[in-house]
Amino acid sequence: MMRKLATSLGIIILFLILTIPSAFQTANAASSPSIAEQVKALTDAGVLKGYDDGSLQLDAQVTRGQFIAFLVRALDLPPGDSGFKDVGTNHSLYPEISAAKKAGLLVGTLDGYALANQSVTRSDVAVMLDRAMQLKGDYTKKATLTYKDQAQIGRYAYESVQRMTYYGLIKGTEDNYFFPQKTATRGESIRFVYRFMDALHLFSSDKEPITPPKPADSSEVVVPVNDYQYIKVRMNTRGVPLTYNKRTKDVHIRSADEHFYYHMGNASKPLGSLRVTLRKLDNGDVFVFTKFIHNGDNTYSASVIVPFHQSDNYTLAKYSSFGEVNQTHDGTFGVDKTSHPTGILSAKKGQAVTNEMMISKNYVSLHRQMKYANGDKSVLRELVNELESYKVYTDTARNLVTAHVNMSIRGKAISENWVLLSDKRLFADNTNRDNWFKRTIEQYTTINNWLTADGAYTKLPWSIEPSYQMGYGRNIGRMQGGVYLTAYNGNKERYFYDLVVNAIADLDVFSGGALTARKNPIFPTEYTSTWLKKAYGTTAPYFDTRLNENAALFLKNTSESLSIQELTGANFRYADYLVQQKKLGNTIPVTASSYLISDYYGLGNGQTKTHASLNHALGEMRFLLETYKQTKNDAYLKTAREIKAGIEHLHPKWIRSNGDLWYQVNPNLTFAGSDYPHLTLMDLLLSQNVFAETGIPRSAIFDELIRTKTKYMVANNVPIPSFAVQLLREQGFGGLINDKYKASTRKADVEKRPKDDLDLLAE
Repeated sequence: MMRKLATSLGIIILFLILTIPSAFQTANAASSPSIAEQVKALTDAGVLKGYDDGSLQLDAQVTRGQFIAFLVRALDLPPGDSGFKDVGTNHSLYPEISAAKKAGLLVGTLDGYALANQSVTRSDVAVMLDRAMQLKGDYTKKATLTYKDQAQIGRYAYESVQRMTYYGLIKGTEDNYFFPQKTATRGESIRFVYRFMDALHLFSSDKEPITPPKPADSSEVVVPVNDYQYIKVRMNTRGVPLTYNKRTKDVHIRSADEHFYYHMGNASKPLGSLRVTLRKLDNGDVFVFTKFIHNGDNTYSASVIVPFHQSDNYTLAKYSSFGEVNQTHDGTFGVDKTSHPTGILSAKKGQAVTNEMMISKNYVSLHRQMKYANGDKSVLRELVNELESYKVYTDTARNLVTAHVNMSIRGKAISENWVLLSDKRLFADNTNRDNWFKRTIEQYTTINNWLTADGAYTKLPWSIEPSYQMGYGRNIGRMQGGVYLTAYNGNKERYFYDLVVNAIADLDVFSGGALTARKNPIFPTEYTSTWLKKAYGTTAPYFDTRLNENAALFLKNTSESLSIQELTGANFRYADYLVQQKKLGNTIPVTASSYLISDYYGLGNGQTKTHASLNHALGEMRFLLETYKQTKNDAYLKTAREIKAGIEHLHPKWIRSNGDLWYQVNPNLTFAGSDYPHLTLMDLLLSQNVFAETGIPRSAIFDELIRTKTKYMVANNVPIPSFAVQLLREQGFGGLINDKYKASTRKADVEKRPKDDLDLLAE
């Protein structure tokens, strides 16, 4: 009742610019929606209204009374009696302030004043917010504060600031100031109130729980997703029943999987199986992975049916609206026959979005493996087809929009699809959505689209065993979600957050839960490269140093960007692995005190020493130095220096007769292979930067390698990426490049090595 009354009172409140929650992730807190979306959500909830002229006046300051009123409306607290000397019954905020006093949200001064008209400070807000949180649960954990001005936080507010910081509801500025005495603005208040209500699930209080229906017949299963959503999986081919088998659960970092298993066909002699996996993320979104394994001969049809209640219309933003992928032949990978998801379905009630769903395509594949004499095996998938079939139905009389995502269940094959469900918009900004769709089309070979509960499958080179031109596998370099983390850090869109958390789960599944157990695993490659087998006898499984470097950096960067404590130190395990390689004998000695680490390390199938490539060595050295900066562990610095010396001692042999660099040095110190177009140049430039950051003198030999590589690229019209051009100019090599090479001044471009250029097997 008070909330409905409050809609007529045109007052705003509240506080702090907030960021991504750290330990306390909740529904939408991770997606950082636009201010326009937050305003609409608060208005729809009856908590917010603008001034009479329709403005919001986001820069206006907020009073203590306004702040309290906003909290009371958000919590829908019952009425009370003011009892404050300065808040009589004729006060415009009397209902809210009296309710706040009764609930204990507003204590007032010792002499009985509410000071309702005074500006509210950030310290005051932390205290009031803390009290409001305690009304809804036991939110008592505290963070160790690191704000530069934490000494200015009054004793009355200090523990409240600790608690609200711990739960991620408040955070300092980019340069880590809290500004405890600063007055909150209306715009800051809107951001905070939205996240506060979302954290306590107050936006869903008006939703009516939905009781999932019983299956229509034996060919259908119903899987509850949450209190407001369920899905159906139905065999469209008559006479093929689905019978319940079992249910299991796996917990990951910031997500959990619920697996529902069914027999396909007669349970006593099934034709195959169905597994439906709900990957529930900490922000409330859910990936639904559907996997049929059909051991029979016939081809069947099935549908994943997703009903959206309280919706009377929909829109569908399709990737194909922005063009078609150019599936050209690549000399290493052949043709990648996958493309992109279908698009985002937005279920609506009038103009308001009630739910969104990213719809994938249907991937039909064959399981392929080769066993070796020692019991090891190489595992991959042969893609048969990527299919798209869906239908959306609208029943306005029942306020129901229903999506049918169809699947082809081919005999002797695996059929998979996925959808991502959210009760919030996956992209707060349509421009960000459209730009991502365009980028996915242009870079379809480097952005994952075939997602499964076991990990993403991506195109493999032709040089694999067993040999299939349409071979796809779970590649560590592609399962890690660095590309999505970079996108999320850029615009905080919900969809990218979901993909980052999904990537963490994929790595956890691949490691058998070792990531969640905080063992920080080294990830093996599970398919054989015939190139490695021919040269060294190495077959799957084996360790690829560069792919593990990418995974370790992704986990480290994710830990820092999303404040995931469980991933703290995830990079240390890989750094330890690099340090151990000398003791294991997996190195190529250059001098008595310098060496390079072999690119690969076989597991259980012979440990023949392989080559060391220049880009791997540079990446390992930089990784160790970055980890040394974190830990001051001298073992990391020592190993990095030994690798650096190994690279330098091999100069000028790295330089080929044509002016380019060699790709690799072999165990007998001979050289071979063509270098990457520009990856090694970036590694050299970034290495000089990290030397400066760790107190190591600039390497004159590295400078000579930079000059050589740059001259070769200019002379042969090899494109130089804009971020590499920027680094060349910053480091004094501008005279080597002509005006056609344009620099980038974007910080992200300069600091992030382009991982998309890494071939899967570093061939």
